Amino acid sequence: MDIIAYLKRIGYTDIIDVTDEVLTRLHKKQVYQIPFENLDVYYKRIFNLDIGNVYEKVINDKRGGFCYELNLLFNWLLTQIGFTSRIIASRIFNEDGTVGPEFDHMSIYVKTGKEYLLDVGYGDLFVTPIEMKEGVQFDGRNYFRIDRWNKNEYVISMSIDGLSFSKKYTFSLDVVDIKNFDSICLDKQINPTSFFVKNVVCTKPTENGRVTIFNNKIVEKDGESRMEKVIQSDDHLKRCLNDKFGIVIG
Repeated sequence: MDIIAYLKRIGYTDIIDVTDEVLTRLHKKQVYQIPFENLDVYYKRIFNLDIGNVYEKVINDKRGGFCYELNLLFNWLLTQIGFTSRIIASRIFNEDGTVGPEFDHMSIYVKTGKEYLLDVGYGDLFVTPIEMKEGVQFDGRNYFRIDRWNKNEYVISMSIDGLSFSKKYTFSLDVVDIKNFDSICLDKQINPTSFFVKNVVCTKPTENGRVTIFNNKIVEKDGESRMEKVIQSDDHLKRCLNDKFGIVIG
């Protein structure tokens, strides 16, 4: 695995150093360049969390991935650069306000002179790291807040106006092993009730909005404008993936 190839994949050409500023730029570049997608699940291609396989898919094959893949890979990059970084376990809030099971989601914890929550694999969340501190923070697009959830967990909440917040997920700073995510990663690929089995999604932010494929529609938001088109066939889906995300599905 090659750091230079990784940086080229995300279009990062700035200085590399273990600083908060570099951490922020790397996170933002990754979110903007590598889409959140579950195409392997849609095409029934079972995958695992072997870091070499994830690297081959995302960097060499120029694909995206979902939380376990993208955060695992980004954490590898950060540790190779020299950041004090590790993966952590998270639990996403359901629509009814309950939280998912243990290891439901993967995030990243980084400690510099400050402490940060990172996440390049949620789909539509913060584009820059969120500092572990009290108060509201702004990432240039939305507002975020981290609060204590219970003795062992925190909760990250998001708002479009800085006033009304919705809880996104809980997370613990405990040290975890990647093997803890293996069974639930497989379950999300094969369980008929899994969001990723029931839906196809590919999304990434753009300069002034977002482009998203969700099931049979592609939606492009640019400022106040919104354009929606129906995806009429699998061939049409593959053309959209190539045109809008640079993804080629063989």
